[in-house]
Amino acid sequence: MEKISVIVPIYKVENYLERCVNSIRNQTHKNLEILLVDDGSPDRCGEMCDSYAKEDTRITVIHKENGGLSDARNVGIEASTGEYLAFVDSDDWLDPDMLELLYKMAKKHGADIAECSWRNIYKDCIIEETSCTAEQIVGDNVVALAGMLDWKYFKPIACNKLYHKSVIGNVRFPKGKIHEDEFTVYKYVYAAKKIAYIDVSRYNYDRSRTDSITGTEFKAQNLVVCEAFRERIDFFREHKLDALEEKMNNAYFWVLFDRLDKCIELEIESDKIDDLVKQAQKDIEYFRGRPLQKQYYEKLQVLGLGFDKYKEMYGEKEKEM
Repeated sequence: MEKISVIVPIYKVENYLERCVNSIRNQTHKNLEILLVDDGSPDRCGEMCDSYAKEDTRITVIHKENGGLSDARNVGIEASTGEYLAFVDSDDWLDPDMLELLYKMAKKHGADIAECSWRNIYKDCIIEETSCTAEQIVGDNVVALAGMLDWKYFKPIACNKLYHKSVIGNVRFPKGKIHEDEFTVYKYVYAAKKIAYIDVSRYNYDRSRTDSITGTEFKAQNLVVCEAFRERIDFFREHKLDALEEKMNNAYFWVLFDRLDKCIELEIESDKIDDLVKQAQKDIEYFRGRPLQKQYYEKLQVLGLGFDKYKEMYGEKEKEM
């Protein structure tokens, strides 16, 4: 079995870290390089990592100044030596056979990326992300990118996958931004010739924390996901993914208007909204005549007149609904 490098960014998770690290150490796939990236954590995480490294020679600890989740993942990528890479968030954990399962899927199907489903762990319940039918889906990068846009089978999530190092290439996560997976994973998928998915849950996604990035309520910072989707439109055009153009365009505007409507609902004001309006003004001409749902183009034209006009046209309607 080839070596898998498992990259774990760590920051202020001393109550969860042991569970995460032990779930990796206890994997049935034993040929591992476990890279614990201490992202300048102010709690006991750094010394805990050093203690784990003394117990397990497969563990390498990297201590660095705080730079955020993306920066920590990138440092781990640079340090990795395995033929395959996996990312695990330090408040989550793996089922014992997750990496072995994905490795076997990759080998069985000749896939550059293999992925599974996950469980959402809340304080009072566990919700499976999918039906867990054990179905296996194999496709090329276009099939997988289409699945990501439909949120079906292949998902734009970093941590439920095993990547051959060749698809990582020089692509790195965007430093200082949340929704980092949305900026990055589709590029790894595009670089893959074949992707395999198995519909079983092996990753445990802790949604019980209120102090985590994903556990906090919606705020202006979350608007950055619109930037990620807009970049993807340009990427698809640059790489001539014409078959996905309409699906990509509609996905972008669904996300854009959904986030703007949340800003109206929560009475959020931000320069980030102004940036989206400026982008809309440029995009009115860009999307003229391109495949796109009519209602989205109409709303785009209104947004181009300013956010106040958009709120006037659509804010009250949302409240009435």
